[in-house]
Amino acid sequence: MSELDSKLSARIAKIKGATLVKSFCYSCPWNCPTEVYVRNNKVVYVKGNQDAPNNIGTRCSKGMASWWMTEDPDRLKYPMLRTNPKGERGEFKRISWDEAFTFIADKLKGIAKNYGPESVVLTCHHDPNTQFYRHLLSDLYGSPNMYAHTSGCEMDRRSACQTIFGHDFPMHDFANSKYVILWGMNMLGANQGLFESRALLEAKKRGAKIIVVDPSFTETAQKATEWIPIKPGTDGAMALAMCHHIISNGLQDKEFVNTHCEGFDGFRDHLFDKGYTPEWAEDICGIKAETIKRLARDFATTKPSMSAIFKGAGYYTNGHDGSRACYILDAICGQVDGPGNLHLKSWAPLAEPLDIPDKAKRKPNKDPLHVAMGYPLAPDLPNGQLPKAVIEGDPYPVKGLFVHSTNPVMSDPNRDSVIEMFKHLDLAVACEVLMSETALECDIVLPETSFYEMAEIRQGLWLGEEAIICQPAVAPIGESKAPYDIAKGIAQKMGWAEFFAFEHWEDWAKTATANLPGGLNQLKERGFWAKQPAFNKLVTDGVPTKTGKIEIYSHKYADQGLNPYPDYVERSVHPDNEFPLQVTHSKLSMHCNIVTQNNPMLMEICPENWVEINAVDAEKSMINDGDMVVIESPKDKITIRAKVVQGLIPGSISIRHGHGFGHWAMGSVAKGKGAHSNNLMEIHTNPVTGANCYNECKVRVRPA
Repeated sequence: MSELDSKLSARIAKIKGATLVKSFCYSCPWNCPTEVYVRNNKVVYVKGNQDAPNNIGTRCSKGMASWWMTEDPDRLKYPMLRTNPKGERGEFKRISWDEAFTFIADKLKGIAKNYGPESVVLTCHHDPNTQFYRHLLSDLYGSPNMYAHTSGCEMDRRSACQTIFGHDFPMHDFANSKYVILWGMNMLGANQGLFESRALLEAKKRGAKIIVVDPSFTETAQKATEWIPIKPGTDGAMALAMCHHIISNGLQDKEFVNTHCEGFDGFRDHLFDKGYTPEWAEDICGIKAETIKRLARDFATTKPSMSAIFKGAGYYTNGHDGSRACYILDAICGQVDGPGNLHLKSWAPLAEPLDIPDKAKRKPNKDPLHVAMGYPLAPDLPNGQLPKAVIEGDPYPVKGLFVHSTNPVMSDPNRDSVIEMFKHLDLAVACEVLMSETALECDIVLPETSFYEMAEIRQGLWLGEEAIICQPAVAPIGESKAPYDIAKGIAQKMGWAEFFAFEHWEDWAKTATANLPGGLNQLKERGFWAKQPAFNKLVTDGVPTKTGKIEIYSHKYADQGLNPYPDYVERSVHPDNEFPLQVTHSKLSMHCNIVTQNNPMLMEICPENWVEINAVDAEKSMINDGDMVVIESPKDKITIRAKVVQGLIPGSISIRHGHGFGHWAMGSVAKGKGAHSNNLMEIHTNPVTGANCYNECKVRVRPA
């Protein structure tokens, strides 16, 4: 921290009579480093860590309001045990932690004896402290089924990155880019990754061209140089057509392709053989062939440039190949891992928090569930298929489920099937801060501390190597416990106390930071550790694919008998006369995850969600701006407020996602606010990646 910044922080603490705690925010997964000011065990002020590169002192609205979690009267305070049969709305009684640990341990022992440890599954929200549950349930218990929520997020994007670049989560160097194409990526609407959003706007000010390809005129499209209103689910066709035009005109980066890419010649032949021309794509995408050609030429000749996706090109059953095509644009133009490109981020040298010896680890006897399900290329569990696996016992019995900081009853398609799933489990455990809809379906609910009350150490999502720390700022609410202490309590009942021997968080934190320059003490003092981004690593190190090169020809796909090159196929669900509108989704800047809906400040700003409908479609259905409307699919219906707009492809609607929680759970503030759309859709799963295909849904809309 600079001397000026240090003086500012000290001055703020003195004015407020507060103690300063360096931490980070977990209102969303981007985890901006923060400074928390505490007086009399209350958070009195929170600001961004002005020395950290992620947010440079600023915070988003979600982060600014997040202190409410430390005082929310609806927080879970004690372990709760179900008292009524599953299938009924959950009723619970308070129990002690010792009773909770004993109950869980006995159930785990029974499941292992009768079905095997692989019959227990963990699903979470990429919380770093989930690692303690992984140590417990994977290393010691022997389950291979440790999963996160990626299938409900950027599963197609992640799969494309893994198979092409050998990287899980590339970042975006918008600051140095001169030409950026964002495929269904609403950076400014979702309001995540403050440094990326800021860099995108600063690049635009400096003259960079920002092209947004999206059916909806999103917040990001409104700030862009050009909006390309593409038909839903056709991103892959347009990207393939751009590749065709670039290659047929010799605009590819020949030196880069020859040196760093695998399979270019076959890809060229594939494009030409299939006839993936701009003229072919015109009717499919609703974009003029000349526009596609112009964008292709501009992208290939303006450097540095970037073709980037997150969720928008996914959410369809063709999203895997659409995502691959969007990233191959970067590869053939030589725009990977240089300044202004898609950045293959390096990770900080963090270690696991517990050092469990190999001889104590139990090796699984069966394949992980996603492999046994037939999704070997899935980066994570195909969550949409979990209910079927549990209910039918196929591919093998699943009898135990740990749910950590996620809400599959609401986050996965077809709520009815998810609720039915819980009836077939011998053990369902929710580790949460609020009594979520999913927690109400569980056998036992364990109250976790919020990020203001626990310690966490994790990888930062800035461009360079970065480690960040969250330190306890206030005392836990009620009897809530941090994940380490919960896992430790269960481990003791299972006979594994020796592996969870730490008494204080600093002890496991020292293990996690043993390889970090400056170690734990410096990390606690600064709140983060970071190195400047290292570009062009593929020149010296290659990439961790089978060939060590960027794989336009995917060996992972070929090894599974799949087409190693991306194809275009139509999405699975199309509107018809009875249900004439295509569903799309977009997020809200004020809400994220499962805690913001019970925050009174955020709910005052954004108390409900809405559906956007094109003026042409609204007139056909006699819908006026602000009307309450019924959206009905072949499966279910919801009532929601309508916003009539011009900036949306006719024949589609855009449901703003992030409300509708709390109608029967989550707390008093959330109760009855907004509408939740996931039960409108049947379960559609990407056949390769296992992603939830939320936009594979047709509906009709009428006045309520």
